[in-house]
Amino acid sequence: MNLTWFYFHCVLAMVILVKDYNGTLEDSLDRFEKSIGLYTEPDTTNTETPPYYIPPIEEEVDSTWILPPIDGIDIYVDSNIVKV
Repeated sequence: MNLTWFYFHCVLAMVILVKDYNGTLEDSLDRFEKSIGLYTEPDTTNTETPPYYIPPIEEEVDSTWILPPIDGIDIYVDSNIVKV
């Protein structure tokens, strides 16, 4: 069985792990991107606040209001088995 692709992936993974450990992975990837024409400058803009903010709902929401009553089916409301 031809294991060329398996060994290629193993070696490539080891190279990526070692370069990342040494801190040279980003530089190598930037040079590779420049060589094939895909390089874009890193974003240096300051983080801005969003134009609007919707705070989360903190009050308890009763979602049972959306269910219509169904005749012939007993719906238990709580653990005391109180029928609606």
